[in-house]
Amino acid sequence: MISSGFRLLRVLVRNLLVLPLIPLWFLGRFAGRPKAKWIVAEIRPRLVELPKPASRFLQFVPQLARRLPTSLDALRRLAAQAASDPRIEGVAFVVPTLEVGWAGAKALRDVFGVLRAAGKHVVVLLPEGGGNKELYVGTGADRLYLGPQATLMCLGLGAESRYLKPLLDKIGVELEPFAIGEYKTAVEPLVRDSMSEPQREQLSALLSSFDGELRASLRSRGLDDAQVAAVFEHGFVRGDAAVRLGIADGVGYRDELPNLLGTTKDGTVSGGRYLSFREASFFQRFRQKPYIAVVEIQGAIGTPRSADKVIASLREARSDKRAKGVILHVSSPGGSALTSDLIHREIVRLKEKKPVVTYMGDVAASGGYYVAAPTDAIIAQPVTITGSIGVISAGLHAGALLEKLGIRTEVVRLAPHADMFSPARRLDEAERAMLAREMREFYDSFVELVASGRGRPTAAIEEVARGRVWSGRDAFERGLVDQLGGMEVALADVRKRAGDLDLELRLVEARRLDLPPAEPPPQPVVLAGALVPELAALWPLLASEERVLLYAPDIPSIR
Repeated sequence: MISSGFRLLRVLVRNLLVLPLIPLWFLGRFAGRPKAKWIVAEIRPRLVELPKPASRFLQFVPQLARRLPTSLDALRRLAAQAASDPRIEGVAFVVPTLEVGWAGAKALRDVFGVLRAAGKHVVVLLPEGGGNKELYVGTGADRLYLGPQATLMCLGLGAESRYLKPLLDKIGVELEPFAIGEYKTAVEPLVRDSMSEPQREQLSALLSSFDGELRASLRSRGLDDAQVAAVFEHGFVRGDAAVRLGIADGVGYRDELPNLLGTTKDGTVSGGRYLSFREASFFQRFRQKPYIAVVEIQGAIGTPRSADKVIASLREARSDKRAKGVILHVSSPGGSALTSDLIHREIVRLKEKKPVVTYMGDVAASGGYYVAAPTDAIIAQPVTITGSIGVISAGLHAGALLEKLGIRTEVVRLAPHADMFSPARRLDEAERAMLAREMREFYDSFVELVASGRGRPTAAIEEVARGRVWSGRDAFERGLVDQLGGMEVALADVRKRAGDLDLELRLVEARRLDLPPAEPPPQPVVLAGALVPELAALWPLLASEERVLLYAPDIPSIR
């Protein structure tokens, strides 16, 4: 209450002091208003939904400025302002070689769609060329231009896996796999010398789904199937060849962009300046606005101690009365099973008070899906990778290697299975049965957890589980995802559930070291089991003997 009262006093004093300056402010706005008809938005290689506050200070360091990410939220706000401005004819996007996944590329294309739906022209310049993702982004515009000496690598989509079993055989190391779900193929490269049929099936399905999106983007430019095939047969495309193939409308350097737009340099305004002008406000608000909180789960889900920051953020969103709903932004392949369960529990508690919707980024699989399962709705891009509801572990046998190295192992044990995880010996039948039982129990609990969160019969989830990885589109068709779209779709969903269509996004990221206390639960919560580590999973987790829940790392990135 004291801090709130102090803030109100500070805002009041500030507004009273600047009140005499209001004529000058309006005069300055009139004189400095952007008069250009075209907006130019410079996109940086990295894209994020919401920027972290600390990153804003890096803009003052020239060497680091390029590493600052472009905010997709800012681009959506820019598109909304431009769409409602009758003076603006269009927006040109200068797109470098992107360091994003397919979901990020789709989110950028969605921004173009908002502008085009409002009747604004969208132009993309690819000064550096690029590959499949840059081609996918560029074809979402009305016009696409390529740097004169830049190359588009139109190679189509592919993926490869390398199998290390022959190498392990040579050095005397063997892995014994244990899996629940034939598609849970995480250790396959270490126990086989060729791709299994289930792995080939799910990988082919993923590629087909992504490939369909890429080819549809080319057809949106008026190319037929034969012309699309010709693009990929041509492969490396430069300058005029891109125009002849129908994937570009012309070539030009960055400083020639005004000419390509049919205007002058003075006829363009930077996206940052335009958005700042349109969103500027003279008076500060006395009361902070209610908002939709965004809590991010990015990258591998670490050990329980590293989960404190996420859990603290979820508890802050739960306790802040101004947070009317929460978007859980998950872009994670999973990780620690225990940490996933702790986060899952916090989300269940958060949902008791406020609507919670998940927006999946590039990958939200295994542990990433585990934490998303209880939310009110799951939103994913068609090119998100998700699912991977399954269990796998492996026993390491290095007896032959130890023998080659002249190393002998002596064991003293007081229980029959005390050394069952020793690499010096194989598991016996009783130990194999123990692992199989533990894995089956965890798998069943995982499936039941998803069924409960999705409000569907366990048998229906079992059909789409079995460790299989799905694209967002395929997951939507099978009920693992509720809607296809980007963060704006998730925002609209939460706004509707919260009963306020004017709420804006705000990133909630707890910075204090102490973890806010949890409210007493209304009933006991039984924590799920955990997995035996998957070999070749995250090294920090393995080094701490942490059990992990991770989608198959042998599935390569689709490029």
